[in-house]
Amino acid sequence: MNRTRTIISLVGFLATAVWLLVPDIKTSPAVLWPSVLAVGLAFVTRDIYLSLFLGAFSGSLLLHGGNPWTAFDDLLINRLIPSLTDRWNISVLIFTLLMGGFAEVLTRNGGMTALSSRVMGQSRSPRRAGLGAYLMGWLVFFDGLASSVLVGKTMRPIADRAGLSREKLAFIVDSTSAPVAGLSLLSTWVAYEMSVIRQGLTNTGDPTLVDAVAPFSWLVLSLPFRFYNWFMLLLVFLLIWLMRDWGSMRAAERFSRLAPRSETSSSETSVTGSHAALALVPLAVLVVGVFGGLYIGGGGLERAFSFQNLVEAMGKADAAAVFVLATALASAVALGVTAVWHGAVPSPLARESGTQTFLQGMQQMFLPTLILVFAWMLNSVIKELGAASYLVSLLGDRLPAAWLPALVFLLASVISFSTGTSWGTMAIVMPLAIPLAVKLTAFHAGMTEGPILVATVGAVLAGAVFGDHCSPISDTTIVSAFSSDCEVMAHVRTQLPYAITAALIATLVGYLPAGYGIAPGWLLAAGGVICWLLVRYRGKTVEESPR
Repeated sequence: MNRTRTIISLVGFLATAVWLLVPDIKTSPAVLWPSVLAVGLAFVTRDIYLSLFLGAFSGSLLLHGGNPWTAFDDLLINRLIPSLTDRWNISVLIFTLLMGGFAEVLTRNGGMTALSSRVMGQSRSPRRAGLGAYLMGWLVFFDGLASSVLVGKTMRPIADRAGLSREKLAFIVDSTSAPVAGLSLLSTWVAYEMSVIRQGLTNTGDPTLVDAVAPFSWLVLSLPFRFYNWFMLLLVFLLIWLMRDWGSMRAAERFSRLAPRSETSSSETSVTGSHAALALVPLAVLVVGVFGGLYIGGGGLERAFSFQNLVEAMGKADAAAVFVLATALASAVALGVTAVWHGAVPSPLARESGTQTFLQGMQQMFLPTLILVFAWMLNSVIKELGAASYLVSLLGDRLPAAWLPALVFLLASVISFSTGTSWGTMAIVMPLAIPLAVKLTAFHAGMTEGPILVATVGAVLAGAVFGDHCSPISDTTIVSAFSSDCEVMAHVRTQLPYAITAALIATLVGYLPAGYGIAPGWLLAAGGVICWLLVRYRGKTVEESPR
């Protein structure tokens, strides 16, 4: 099997030579090849590391005319090193490692066990464990990456005890990270979303349109049109509540029920004399630290308190620095309360080094950070090739205005899946989609309604979330898998059918009718009914025999 995968990888990589025959690579479909190669090899070989590297290397070869030595030098010097010196990337790496250590301490000190016992009782119900992870994903609404790490690491022992598969846990964690953060008006996404909306309005060339409605208002108006986010979150809830699945996810759930993991196989350690406060206090410090840091860092104390000012302050703060500082502070508190408590109450952990436990948790997060580095290398190559711009150029201005929201959503979904970045997709598509919508609908500042324009804004934001949610090269996908102790491609394969289902419903039931003026409330209701029908009659419980 390994030999076959090696041959497939080699053949796929050598196929790059075919695209070198194209006269002008940057204006041809060749710019999509690195993404197609990386994603395709990841699915076929299940080796995410090699797939990402070969995808990045193939892109570098296209940029340098097929010269392998120049391409390899470019990959290391112009792709790898800059990705490791970028301030945001380094902050993400440090934050991910710190969260790994933080969650490991909370698990090993018995705090999470005691907390889950209070919340879950002695229940071993997969439904209850799934609902717990789902609710926690909603509670950590302020950032997708933070949600991916925290929910996966803390809920994994509970999921193991209940017999919930690691694939199902990773799916719940991932599906309540970017989709929830993308809907929240109090998150690290808000300021960036407003900035790309403003850029799109500016690109219309009509200054009165920029000042007519504030970007925040456009953001609020587009909430009902984030069909993918809403349908995905509803689909996850129904799958948990009805305990039904289909495809590879049902197979994973069935295997997990037949061969449940023992509690000692996870990082959970039963510690006598533990208390829920060992988890609650550090978690409270983390949450307060994040919100306080975002508010203060964004200048919230310098203005009168209001919801609008709260949102603006959180959006203007240096989120990367706040998350690193808040996680470091929470980790120090976790180590402190653990040392004090277990110094007074004899337990196995009292004989262990808290620092060693913390470092072990950080070590467990090394592999996902390595995948992130490879993904950043690939994204750098894709960006220079102009793959996203090529896809955008396929969307011409000779199309019916009613089709625009659906086509923009599909385009944003393809770009975000190919690049693994939601913010990058917003930055590329939004400044082009808004002027196109204004042109096709003849929208101007004096108009009181612009349903197609608002639906188009929502389509960009929702399409950007699609790839961030399920692309194998997305940071939240990778971190969700590793924090849930699930193999990355197993996570992608099991959740992708559900993501595609939600995207199809969003397109056919949401954006297409919305383009013809149907109110989003009716479309959300119709899509909700379809989600329920699919789960109820397409899905099957673990105990049911296959059709």
